[in-house]
Amino acid sequence: MIIDDLIQGTPEWLTMRHGCCTASRLNDALAKLKDPKKESAARANYRKELAIERLTGLAYEHYVSDAMWHGIENEPLARTEYELATGLEVNEIGLAMHDRIKWFSASTDGLIGDDGILEIKCLTPINHLDILSSGEIPEDYHWQMLGGMACTGRQWCDFVSFDSRMPDELKLFVKRFPRNDKLIAGMELEVEQFLSDVDITVRKVRAGRNAIQQIHASRNCL
Repeated sequence: MIIDDLIQGTPEWLTMRHGCCTASRLNDALAKLKDPKKESAARANYRKELAIERLTGLAYEHYVSDAMWHGIENEPLARTEYELATGLEVNEIGLAMHDRIKWFSASTDGLIGDDGILEIKCLTPINHLDILSSGEIPEDYHWQMLGGMACTGRQWCDFVSFDSRMPDELKLFVKRFPRNDKLIAGMELEVEQFLSDVDITVRKVRAGRNAIQQIHASRNCL
């Protein structure tokens, strides 16, 4: 389900995402250790963040660095530069909720035609330079793009790296990333398990609170 009447970053948008596993955090949700019986710190921390959001109804606060603000501020310019360079029109959306998996969502940077989505990264000059040099999309963003395609049902994602500080001919990098149904199917299974673990965490906390209330109730009866 695509929700296009929300503006990303607004309180309403944050409310819709409360407790959801988002495509941008799939690297954390899917993080593994060599020992399958143990949970990675990244996965455990993200699981607890989502549990806190569900228990409090508030978005979990994260530090926003200067580099992150630079990315947020430059995203509209990057989107415009992409449209000018490719001739493709980008339609912005607020949120895409997975059709089958509750609590799984993606906030892509736009929809393109009937089959595409857009993922924009306004990175540091060094990271942008590395992408220009390699001509490849960093693996760190593969799951995010696959998650975006899973939630929107789209077939490809155009990855954009943009740095306004570079010379005009080096500001924009675009590469298309195709859908991979096999990887998406495996990812969806792991997301379902992760969200199940979030549910268990919430239930345990509430059960602990109920136990405390029962103790107080029994004392009042004495």
